[in-house]
Amino acid sequence: MATATKPQRPASPAWVEAVTHNFGLKMLALALSILLFSLVHSDVDAQRSIFVDVVALLPPPGSDAMLISELPAEVKVTLRGSRSKLSELSRDDFPAIQMDLREAAAGLHYFDPADVEVSGNVQVVEIDPPNVPLTWAVSAEKQVDVRLRLDGELDKGLKLRDDGQVRPARVTLRGPEDRLADIDTVTTSMVSLDGLGVGTHGRRVPLQPLPEHVVYLEDTAVDVTLGVEPIVAERRFKRLRVEALGEVDVRLRPERVTVSLRGGQEALDELDADALVPYVELDPETEPGTRPIDVLVRGVPDGVEVVEVTPTSVLARVKGKR
Repeated sequence: MATATKPQRPASPAWVEAVTHNFGLKMLALALSILLFSLVHSDVDAQRSIFVDVVALLPPPGSDAMLISELPAEVKVTLRGSRSKLSELSRDDFPAIQMDLREAAAGLHYFDPADVEVSGNVQVVEIDPPNVPLTWAVSAEKQVDVRLRLDGELDKGLKLRDDGQVRPARVTLRGPEDRLADIDTVTTSMVSLDGLGVGTHGRRVPLQPLPEHVVYLEDTAVDVTLGVEPIVAERRFKRLRVEALGEVDVRLRPERVTVSLRGGQEALDELDADALVPYVELDPETEPGTRPIDVLVRGVPDGVEVVEVTPTSVLARVKGKR
Protein backbone atom coordinates (compact mmCIF):
# COMPACT_ATOMS: atom_id res chain seq x y z
CA MET A 1 0.00 0.00 0.00
CA ALA A 2 1.41 3.35 -0.97
CA THR A 3 2.01 6.03 1.83
CA ALA A 4 0.99 9.73 1.37
CA THR A 5 3.77 12.37 1.40
CA LYS A 6 3.43 15.79 3.20
CA PRO A 7 3.54 18.79 0.83
CA GLN A 8 6.80 20.80 1.10
CA ARG A 9 6.68 24.66 1.83
CA PRO A 10 8.44 26.64 -0.85
CA ALA A 11 11.84 27.95 0.30
CA SER A 12 11.96 31.70 1.25
CA PRO A 13 14.20 33.98 -0.76
CA ALA A 14 17.67 34.51 0.67
CA TRP A 15 17.12 38.23 1.52
CA VAL A 16 14.05 37.40 3.59
CA GLU A 17 16.04 34.87 5.56
CA ALA A 18 18.75 37.47 6.13
CA VAL A 19 16.25 39.98 7.52
CA THR A 20 14.20 37.71 9.70
CA HIS A 21 16.97 35.58 11.12
CA ASN A 22 17.41 36.53 14.78
CA PHE A 23 15.06 39.52 14.19
CA GLY A 24 14.63 40.33 17.88
CA LEU A 25 18.34 40.54 18.54
CA LYS A 26 18.84 42.72 15.49
CA MET A 27 16.14 45.24 16.61
CA LEU A 28 17.68 45.41 20.09
CA ALA A 29 21.09 46.09 18.61
CA LEU A 30 19.64 48.83 16.39
CA ALA A 31 17.98 50.56 19.35
CA LEU A 32 21.17 50.45 21.38
CA SER A 33 23.12 51.90 18.47
CA ILE A 34 20.69 54.84 18.11
CA LEU A 35 20.83 55.54 21.84
CA LEU A 36 24.64 55.44 21.86
CA PHE A 37 24.80 57.75 18.84
CA SER A 38 22.54 60.32 20.48
CA LEU A 39 24.53 60.22 23.69
CA VAL A 40 27.83 60.70 21.93
CA HIS A 41 26.73 63.44 19.59
CA SER A 42 24.71 65.36 22.16
CA ASP A 43 27.88 66.34 23.94
CA VAL A 44 29.86 67.38 20.90
CA ASP A 45 31.44 70.87 20.91
CA ALA A 46 29.20 73.64 19.55
CA GLN A 47 29.02 77.46 19.49
CA ARG A 48 26.26 79.82 20.54
CA SER A 49 25.93 83.61 20.83
CA ILE A 50 24.15 85.34 23.71
CA PHE A 51 23.62 89.07 24.29
CA VAL A 52 24.86 90.26 27.69
CA ASP A 53 24.03 93.61 29.30
CA VAL A 54 26.74 96.23 29.88
CA VAL A 55 26.88 98.74 32.76
CA ALA A 56 29.42 101.52 33.20
CA LEU A 57 31.04 102.71 36.41
CA LEU A 58 31.53 106.45 35.77
CA PRO A 59 33.56 109.05 37.67
CA PRO A 60 31.87 110.39 40.84
CA PRO A 61 29.46 113.35 40.51
CA GLY A 62 32.05 115.80 41.85
CA SER A 63 34.44 115.00 39.04
CA ASP A 64 34.86 117.47 36.18
CA ALA A 65 35.11 114.64 33.62
CA MET A 66 32.09 113.79 31.49
CA LEU A 67 31.82 110.95 29.01
CA ILE A 68 30.41 112.19 25.69
CA SER A 69 30.88 109.06 23.57
CA GLU A 70 28.16 106.43 23.28
CA LEU A 71 28.31 103.21 25.25
CA PRO A 72 26.68 99.97 24.14
CA ALA A 73 23.77 98.73 26.23
CA GLU A 74 24.78 95.13 25.42
CA VAL A 75 27.43 93.07 23.66
CA LYS A 76 27.23 89.78 21.78
CA VAL A 77 29.21 87.01 23.48
CA THR A 78 30.04 83.87 21.48
CA LEU A 79 30.49 80.75 23.60
CA ARG A 80 31.92 77.30 22.87
CA GLY A 81 31.09 74.16 24.81
CA SER A 82 29.02 71.03 24.79
CA ARG A 83 25.78 71.31 22.90
CA SER A 84 23.77 70.13 25.88
CA LYS A 85 25.36 72.70 28.20
CA LEU A 86 24.94 75.59 25.77
CA SER A 87 21.30 74.77 25.18
CA GLU A 88 20.61 75.23 28.89
CA LEU A 89 22.01 78.77 29.02
CA SER A 90 19.92 81.93 28.76
CA ARG A 91 20.62 85.64 28.98
CA ASP A 92 19.47 85.70 32.59
CA ASP A 93 22.34 83.39 33.54
CA PHE A 94 24.93 86.10 32.86
CA PRO A 95 25.37 89.15 35.12
CA ALA A 96 26.02 92.46 33.37
CA ILE A 97 29.56 93.19 32.23
CA GLN A 98 30.97 96.15 34.16
CA MET A 99 33.00 98.81 32.37
CA ASP A 100 35.17 100.50 35.01
CA LEU A 101 35.58 104.04 33.63
CA ARG A 102 36.19 105.81 36.92
CA GLU A 103 39.70 106.81 35.88
CA ALA A 104 38.24 108.75 32.89
CA ALA A 105 40.95 107.54 30.55
CA ALA A 106 40.52 108.36 26.86
CA GLY A 107 41.15 105.85 24.10
CA LEU A 108 39.76 102.33 23.70
CA HIS A 109 38.20 100.24 26.40
CA TYR A 110 38.67 96.53 25.65
CA PHE A 111 36.26 93.89 26.86
CA ASP A 112 38.04 91.06 28.67
CA PRO A 113 36.59 87.54 28.16
CA ALA A 114 37.34 87.00 31.84
CA ASP A 115 34.63 89.56 32.62
CA VAL A 116 32.03 87.08 31.38
CA GLU A 117 31.20 84.61 34.11
CA VAL A 118 30.98 81.09 32.66
CA SER A 119 31.21 77.68 34.33
CA GLY A 120 32.08 74.13 33.42
CA ASN A 121 33.55 73.44 30.03
CA VAL A 122 32.06 76.57 28.43
CA GLN A 123 34.54 79.08 27.02
CA VAL A 124 34.21 82.64 25.70
CA VAL A 125 35.27 82.68 22.06
CA GLU A 126 34.51 86.28 21.10
CA ILE A 127 32.94 89.52 22.35
CA ASP A 128 31.38 91.80 19.74
CA PRO A 129 32.25 94.65 19.71
CA PRO A 130 35.66 93.83 21.19
CA ASN A 131 36.26 97.43 22.32
CA VAL A 132 34.57 100.81 22.76
CA PRO A 133 36.16 104.22 21.98
CA LEU A 134 35.97 106.68 24.88
CA THR A 135 35.80 110.47 24.56
CA TRP A 136 35.72 112.75 27.58
CA ALA A 137 34.93 116.43 28.05
CA VAL A 138 35.27 118.94 30.87
CA SER A 139 31.89 119.18 32.60
CA ALA A 140 30.39 122.32 34.08
CA GLU A 141 27.16 123.65 35.58
CA LYS A 142 25.23 126.74 34.52
CA GLN A 143 22.01 128.47 35.61
CA VAL A 144 19.78 129.78 32.83
CA ASP A 145 16.41 131.55 32.63
CA VAL A 146 13.25 129.68 31.67
CA ARG A 147 11.20 131.32 28.92
CA LEU A 148 7.50 130.58 28.59
CA ARG A 149 6.20 129.74 25.11
CA LEU A 150 2.54 130.63 24.45
CA ASP A 151 0.32 129.58 21.59
CA GLY A 152 -3.22 130.44 20.53
CA GLU A 153 -5.35 133.45 21.50
CA LEU A 154 -7.60 134.48 24.35
CA ASP A 155 -11.21 135.31 23.65
CA LYS A 156 -12.03 138.88 22.62
CA GLY A 157 -11.96 141.29 25.52
CA LEU A 158 -9.56 139.21 27.63
CA LYS A 159 -5.87 139.59 28.35
CA LEU A 160 -3.14 138.02 30.44
CA ARG A 161 -2.67 139.72 33.79
CA ASP A 162 1.07 139.51 33.13
CA ASP A 163 3.25 137.48 30.80
CA GLY A 164 2.72 134.38 32.92
CA GLN A 165 4.69 133.17 35.93
CA VAL A 166 7.17 130.30 35.76
CA ARG A 167 8.49 128.55 38.87
CA PRO A 168 11.36 128.03 39.10
CA ALA A 169 12.30 130.95 36.87
CA ARG A 170 15.87 129.61 36.53
CA VAL A 171 17.16 126.06 36.25
CA THR A 172 20.61 124.49 36.48
CA LEU A 173 22.14 122.59 33.57
CA ARG A 174 25.10 120.25 33.57
CA GLY A 175 27.08 119.27 30.51
CA PRO A 176 30.26 119.79 28.49
CA GLU A 177 31.63 123.25 29.15
CA ASP A 178 31.80 124.23 25.48
CA ARG A 179 28.18 123.26 24.86
CA LEU A 180 26.87 125.13 27.90
CA ALA A 181 28.52 128.30 26.62
CA ASP A 182 25.96 128.44 23.78
CA ILE A 183 22.89 128.10 26.04
CA ASP A 184 21.51 131.25 27.69
CA THR A 185 17.85 130.26 28.13
CA VAL A 186 15.65 127.21 27.94
CA THR A 187 12.00 127.23 26.93
CA THR A 188 8.92 125.37 28.01
CA SER A 189 6.84 123.30 25.67
CA MET A 190 4.03 125.26 24.03
CA VAL A 191 1.20 126.39 26.33
CA SER A 192 -2.14 127.05 24.62
CA LEU A 193 -4.24 130.10 25.49
CA ASP A 194 -7.27 128.84 23.60
CA GLY A 195 -10.37 128.56 25.75
CA LEU A 196 -8.92 130.13 28.91
CA GLY A 197 -11.49 132.20 30.79
CA VAL A 198 -11.17 134.86 33.46
CA GLY A 199 -9.28 133.54 36.47
CA THR A 200 -5.99 131.93 37.45
CA HIS A 201 -4.86 128.82 35.61
CA GLY A 202 -1.97 126.60 36.73
CA ARG A 203 -0.36 123.65 35.04
CA ARG A 204 2.81 121.55 34.99
CA VAL A 205 4.71 122.09 31.75
CA PRO A 206 7.70 120.10 30.44
CA LEU A 207 10.89 121.92 29.50
CA GLN A 208 12.41 121.70 26.04
CA PRO A 209 14.79 118.81 25.25
CA LEU A 210 18.43 119.75 25.66
CA PRO A 211 21.40 119.17 23.34
CA GLU A 212 23.16 115.86 23.57
CA HIS A 213 25.04 115.25 26.85
CA VAL A 214 23.44 118.31 28.53
CA VAL A 215 21.02 117.50 31.35
CA TYR A 216 18.77 119.25 33.86
CA LEU A 217 19.92 118.90 37.45
CA GLU A 218 16.42 119.67 38.74
CA ASP A 219 13.06 118.52 37.41
CA THR A 220 12.49 118.53 33.67
CA ALA A 221 9.21 120.43 34.12
CA VAL A 222 8.13 123.74 35.68
CA ASP A 223 4.95 125.16 37.20
CA VAL A 224 3.25 127.78 35.02
CA THR A 225 0.58 130.18 36.29
CA LEU A 226 -1.52 132.24 33.88
CA GLY A 227 -3.83 135.00 35.10
CA VAL A 228 -6.61 136.02 32.69
CA GLU A 229 -8.65 139.20 33.16
CA PRO A 230 -10.88 141.45 31.08
CA ILE A 231 -9.14 144.10 29.04
CA VAL A 232 -9.68 147.38 30.90
CA ALA A 233 -10.31 150.32 28.60
CA GLU A 234 -11.75 153.81 28.79
CA ARG A 235 -14.41 155.36 26.62
CA ARG A 236 -15.71 158.92 26.49
CA PHE A 237 -19.31 159.78 25.72
CA LYS A 238 -19.54 163.42 24.66
CA ARG A 239 -22.44 165.91 24.78
CA LEU A 240 -24.80 163.85 26.85
CA ARG A 241 -27.84 165.85 27.91
CA VAL A 242 -28.21 166.34 31.69
CA GLU A 243 -31.68 165.57 33.02
CA ALA A 244 -33.17 167.27 36.08
CA LEU A 245 -35.09 165.06 38.48
CA GLY A 246 -37.65 166.47 40.89
CA GLU A 247 -40.78 168.60 40.71
CA VAL A 248 -38.83 171.79 40.22
CA ASP A 249 -38.79 174.28 37.39
CA VAL A 250 -35.06 174.56 36.70
CA ARG A 251 -32.68 175.62 33.99
CA LEU A 252 -29.25 173.94 33.81
CA ARG A 253 -26.04 175.43 32.50
CA PRO A 254 -24.35 173.76 30.74
CA GLU A 255 -27.04 171.40 29.54
CA ARG A 256 -24.61 168.75 28.24
CA VAL A 257 -21.60 167.00 29.77
CA THR A 258 -18.92 164.47 28.81
CA VAL A 259 -18.85 161.16 30.70
CA SER A 260 -15.68 159.01 30.82
CA LEU A 261 -16.09 155.32 31.75
CA ARG A 262 -13.59 152.57 32.53
CA GLY A 263 -14.26 148.83 32.30
CA GLY A 264 -14.01 145.73 30.18
CA GLN A 265 -13.32 146.41 26.53
CA GLU A 266 -16.21 144.27 25.35
CA ALA A 267 -18.69 145.85 27.75
CA LEU A 268 -17.65 149.36 26.69
CA ASP A 269 -17.83 148.49 22.99
CA GLU A 270 -21.39 147.23 23.40
CA LEU A 271 -22.57 150.19 25.49
CA ASP A 272 -24.96 152.55 23.67
CA ALA A 273 -24.72 156.25 24.52
CA ASP A 274 -28.52 156.44 24.83
CA ALA A 275 -28.30 154.09 27.82
CA LEU A 276 -26.29 156.65 29.81
CA VAL A 277 -28.27 159.37 31.60
CA PRO A 278 -26.38 162.17 33.35
CA TYR A 279 -28.72 163.82 35.89
CA VAL A 280 -29.07 166.17 38.79
CA GLU A 281 -31.59 165.64 41.56
CA LEU A 282 -33.35 168.57 43.18
CA ASP A 283 -35.47 168.60 46.31
CA PRO A 284 -39.00 169.85 45.61
CA GLU A 285 -38.55 172.27 48.50
CA THR A 286 -35.53 173.86 46.92
CA GLU A 287 -35.75 177.66 47.12
CA PRO A 288 -35.56 179.64 43.90
CA GLY A 289 -32.12 180.77 42.97
CA THR A 290 -28.92 179.62 41.25
CA ARG A 291 -26.64 177.02 42.80
CA PRO A 292 -24.09 174.35 41.62
CA ILE A 293 -25.23 170.72 41.71
CA ASP A 294 -23.09 167.64 41.11
CA VAL A 295 -23.91 165.54 38.07
CA LEU A 296 -24.60 161.85 38.57
CA VAL A 297 -24.88 159.14 35.91
CA ARG A 298 -27.41 156.35 35.49
CA GLY A 299 -27.25 153.36 33.16
CA VAL A 300 -23.65 152.34 33.93
CA PRO A 301 -23.35 148.52 33.52
CA ASP A 302 -21.90 146.24 36.18
CA GLY A 303 -18.13 146.05 36.00
CA VAL A 304 -17.90 149.55 34.51
CA GLU A 305 -17.10 152.64 36.56
CA VAL A 306 -17.45 156.35 36.01
CA VAL A 307 -14.01 157.88 35.79
CA GLU A 308 -14.97 161.48 35.25
CA VAL A 309 -17.88 163.76 34.41
CA THR A 310 -16.88 166.98 32.71
CA PRO A 311 -17.89 169.31 34.14
CA THR A 312 -18.48 167.63 37.47
CA SER A 313 -21.30 170.02 38.34
CA VAL A 314 -23.71 172.33 36.59
CA LEU A 315 -25.39 175.56 37.63
CA ALA A 316 -29.04 175.00 38.41
CA ARG A 317 -31.27 178.10 38.23
CA VAL A 318 -34.37 177.17 40.17
CA LYS A 319 -37.46 179.22 39.36
CA GLY A 320 -39.83 177.35 41.66
CA LYS A 321 -42.08 174.33 41.69
CA ARG A 322 -43.52 173.07 38.45
